[in-house]
Amino acid sequence: MKAFSEPRSRRQIGWLAMACLWLAGLALAAHGPAIGDELVHWGQILRFQQGDFRIYEEYLTNIPGYHWLLTAVLWPFGAQSLAAARLVTALFTAASVVLVHRIRRRLHREDAQRTAALFLLLPTMYLYGFLAYTDLPALALLLGALLASIHERHGLSALLLVASMAMRQNNVLWVVFLGVYSAWPLLCEGVLTLRARSLPTRAWWQALMQRIWPYLLAVACFCVYWAGNGSIAYSTAQSAYSHPDFRPDIGNPIFLLVVMALLFPFQMLAGWKAALASGRLLPVLALATFVFLAGFFLFRVEHPSNLFSGNARNQMLLAVAAGGWPRWVFCLLAAFAAGGLALLPHLGARARLWLPFSILFVAASWMIETRYTIVPITLFLLFRRPQPAWQERVMLAVWAVLALGLAGSVFDGKLLV
Repeated sequence: MKAFSEPRSRRQIGWLAMACLWLAGLALAAHGPAIGDELVHWGQILRFQQGDFRIYEEYLTNIPGYHWLLTAVLWPFGAQSLAAARLVTALFTAASVVLVHRIRRRLHREDAQRTAALFLLLPTMYLYGFLAYTDLPALALLLGALLASIHERHGLSALLLVASMAMRQNNVLWVVFLGVYSAWPLLCEGVLTLRARSLPTRAWWQALMQRIWPYLLAVACFCVYWAGNGSIAYSTAQSAYSHPDFRPDIGNPIFLLVVMALLFPFQMLAGWKAALASGRLLPVLALATFVFLAGFFLFRVEHPSNLFSGNARNQMLLAVAAGGWPRWVFCLLAAFAAGGLALLPHLGARARLWLPFSILFVAASWMIETRYTIVPITLFLLFRRPQPAWQERVMLAVWAVLALGLAGSVFDGKLLV
């Protein structure tokens, strides 16, 4: 017992606990039929493995980079089972945990391990870390790009972002985010120069371009794909039916705020306390009221995939759309999160960029989907100022129960995703 009172021993037992939780997810995923979008993703991988290189153009919304990667990884082993594909996703999940730890060590060393544990047990993500989905592999590449940007390796960051877009092309917005994040000190300097009624120097422009040109090139790659394919969704049929290029909707931003309120109640309360202490409670109340009214009067559930009442998320969304007390509770939670996030302290000014980019990212999707919250919440975990340790430990314990419970229910067939 005395050994575990030392910091090194506590870290070791923490990593051991995370390894056990990762293995628990892997054990749950080892058997069972394809779930949700695995029907398309695994079907495409299996087709490639069998030497049939046609693509499910009528169903596949993602560029098939993930599918080619899985084929290349599994082919040498002759593995043609869904469990093998899920194992590869689980390995990307483990890599993401390590990347979160390394990024947080650079930003706030003291709680890097706890942040990694929170990431692994994020209830909206844990299940997908063990399914043959594109989300976690694409996120791992995005986290690698963020770490490269922090280390000023912008060329490597752009390459990883292109690879991430080859799995989930809507990650192009995070290319812009990392470009702005990397250039933020120079952009602030340029604003100050303009306020002084003078233009930035040639040296400033050169330094700015040196930082952002790899990200501009990555965005150009996306534009070439978009022009050549004719739609952002890989399947033009899906683009016409359920994944149009441009149909912004308030549904996902409100949903993201509700998820934030439920997962981070201590942080949201801290944000409201900061507003009260700073004397800016009235503007924050105005923002919260605006979000409540926007959600109450504009929230709709119209996407074909959200009208299927077979899964718990859609049942909740349809109940909210129907009105009554579920709509009031839903919108009050969104308002609570909006007010809490308004003045919540972060690790530096540019860390707050995650919020406007996250709102834009989720608002671009018409379908309301839990998976779309994974990247925004991951960035919040990385950039937040930690709350008292006891609060985050309570949060971690609750998340562990939720994550394992949801994963077990889905793999047992009791819940649909």
